[in-house]
Amino acid sequence: MLEHTAESSAALADELRNVVNQAEELLRAVGSDSNQAISALRDRVFEAVDTAKSRLSDLEQQAQRASQRMTTATETYIRENPWATLGIAVTAGLLLGALLAHRSSTSELE
Repeated sequence: MLEHTAESSAALADELRNVVNQAEELLRAVGSDSNQAISALRDRVFEAVDTAKSRLSDLEQQAQRASQRMTTATETYIRENPWATLGIAVTAGLLLGALLAHRSSTSELE
């Protein structure tokens, strides 16, 4: 579950970074306009982009911390339960092998 959360946070951070970059490009394109209303709007958007960058940085740090906690918890579990970990790995391998064998045999019949 933590892994899914960390991956989701990382994906969200990437998407936010992309949005911020596009907004900055738009602002640069509009930046040469001298209209007072556009200038005020541009200033507000720059402030929003700066806030988004700050939040994005915080989100990335949270995702990194969550990933580190998950890694530490996994390593601790493996050290404390080596036989259970081995059993889980063997079971997963057998299930995956059976699934692949079944899939291979059904594709040969078609």
